[in-house]
Amino acid sequence: MAKEFNYIYDQLVDSEDDIHGIISYSVYKRQKIQFITDFKDKNDGKDPDDADLQPFNDLSTSPSQLEFYRSEATVLTEKFLSNVLEADLKEREEYFSARVHSELSNIKPRHFLDVFKSALGALLFIILTGFLYFAVWSLSASPELVIEQIFNISIESLDQGLPPE
Repeated sequence: MAKEFNYIYDQLVDSEDDIHGIISYSVYKRQKIQFITDFKDKNDGKDPDDADLQPFNDLSTSPSQLEFYRSEATVLTEKFLSNVLEADLKEREEYFSARVHSELSNIKPRHFLDVFKSALGALLFIILTGFLYFAVWSLSASPELVIEQIFNISIESLDQGLPPE
């Protein structure tokens, strides 16, 4: 007696590159293995023959069961892709986080040096502003008046006490 084939592979897989169909077929094979395992458990380890497999084959080739295999393949594919993308995202986050920290440590300011530079700049600004103020003030007054005000003295001219010639 020739063995009967149900050709479910051809019903689920369209081409050699049809990953979704191949996964659907693997769902079918997983279900078939489970059916055979359950059959052996109920029949003292006896392998099922073609007649015992006929109800499973009839059910597995029904349009609703074929659709179940395809939808189960979709769920498995989505889970797989989700896990792969999640792992990839986590790996990228770790890589870029480490890279950002590395770059930030290279450009991290030295606070003490920055404070010193700011204080020195402020001091130079005050000195230059004072010098500019002094220069403008001294140009508006005579040199004698500036010296008198700075040193709090009075300058007397030699011409003040002498009679005119």
